[in-house]
Order: sequence, then C-alpha cells, then structure tokens
Amino acid sequence: MVITSLCAARAEGGADFLTIPGHLRIKASTLRSILTQAGIAREDFLRAYGEA
Repeated sequence: MVITSLCAARAEGGADFLTIPGHLRIKASTLRSILTQAGIAREDFLRAYGEA
C-alpha cells in the first residue's frame, strides 16, 4: 500500500494537506472525505471521472 500526502501553500499564508490512500479500491466515505478536503464538488468529480 502506498499513501501519498500532498501539501499546497495558501496565498494568505499557511498550508493545506491532503492524504490520498494508494489502494486499488477505496470506500465511498473515504472518497467523499478526500473530495471535501480538496474542495471538489461531487458533481465536478463525477463529470471529470466520466470524461477520463
């Protein structure tokens, strides 16, 4: 299993961290949490996923 941790600097200072599990499958609740932390709307994710 690989776990990726991303860090993004905020313009107003500080940083935001996001940890993404490296499993082949993740629980729906985990995906929802990741999307919430990243500020990605469910509809935007589904649209991008459908285009991939």
